[in-house]
Amino acid sequence: MAHVEDRWWKVVYEAGKRKRVKTARHGIGNRYRVRYIDPQGAERSKSFPDGKKEDAKDFLNSIEIEVKAGTYIDPEGGKTDTGAFAKEWLKGLGGDSATKEQVNRRMGKHFIPYFTGRPLEACLTSTIRSWLANLDLEESTKAVLFIYVNSMFEAAVDDRLIRSNPCQAKSLKKPRAANRLVVPWNREQLSSVQSKLAGHYQAMVPTGAGCGFRIGEIFGLAVEDIRFEAEEIDLRRQVKLLGSKRIFAPPKRDSVRTVPLPRFVAAALKEHMERFPPQEVMLPWGELDGEEVTFRLVFTNLRKAAIHRSTFMTNPGAWKKGIVNTAFGPDQDTGTHALRHFYASMFLENGGNIRALADFLGHKDPGFTLRVYGHLMPNSRGRGRQLLDDAWGA
Repeated sequence: MAHVEDRWWKVVYEAGKRKRVKTARHGIGNRYRVRYIDPQGAERSKSFPDGKKEDAKDFLNSIEIEVKAGTYIDPEGGKTDTGAFAKEWLKGLGGDSATKEQVNRRMGKHFIPYFTGRPLEACLTSTIRSWLANLDLEESTKAVLFIYVNSMFEAAVDDRLIRSNPCQAKSLKKPRAANRLVVPWNREQLSSVQSKLAGHYQAMVPTGAGCGFRIGEIFGLAVEDIRFEAEEIDLRRQVKLLGSKRIFAPPKRDSVRTVPLPRFVAAALKEHMERFPPQEVMLPWGELDGEEVTFRLVFTNLRKAAIHRSTFMTNPGAWKKGIVNTAFGPDQDTGTHALRHFYASMFLENGGNIRALADFLGHKDPGFTLRVYGHLMPNSRGRGRQLLDDAWGA
């Protein structure tokens, strides 16, 4: 039973009479000790000095209210080392292996060293503000890292170790990625990059620009996915990196989908497969120790293996050579995602539906597609005026 104990005095009975006498601790240390049982059944206590009995009673009352309301916070929980808690949180992180590896790498480099040795209860909003200010990272990278850190502190709140998440204070300016408008490549830029790539990579350009695939999805394209007569491609997988190792995995966010196969892409793929016959490639599925599966890949490296993304981006004859020798505008993205941007821009400029575009790109939310590519929809103002004029006249 919860109670306030007076450690300086005790009650004894002499000849049947109740009497208060001094204890051996009289005058030494804190006088009052609050003793209670926490929701997990463990006995807890907190001491108060002489003259603070009312404070001890108030503390006991607050504890009883919190336990009954389910809002009790373990006083010792806040002393948990933040770096150690982050490591435990990372162990239980869900998601695919590549995402978990990325989160572990960023937290291990930019968060855990700074917060190791600091108790959770000492992580104030000002602490988070100072940490963010000292991060030498792009704002977009900060924004992603902040999402992880916010989730970690939410877990600490859920575990009743701290009362509130320091990342959620209204006074904290949260990092946000710059909202840059996509500036698509033109046809000449695509042709320039394509012509400068090694022969066994060249057909990737029309494939990405004509189907909207991510680069890993192009790497994972197999012969059995292409239905030339139906003029469709079934996108079922990608080649991903876990550390430096290649694996097969579902497309990003499990966006397995069927997309139209434009005739210029079909022609490019047929010509490519005649010059560079598809190769059977075996890789683990989903995890490094996953079941090994085999597909006849359309695109492989010169060693007839699955293409390694890092190698493709930097090696001679690969992506770097194509973009270095091509002229781009100052606001144009020169990564492989530019192929996807071209696809979206051409689709919208020629009257394509935003809902269909979201499906073909593998976006779960058409609103996201609209936010990224909506500015590319042509003549929106002119069409709007014409529609309203027609309606008014009618």
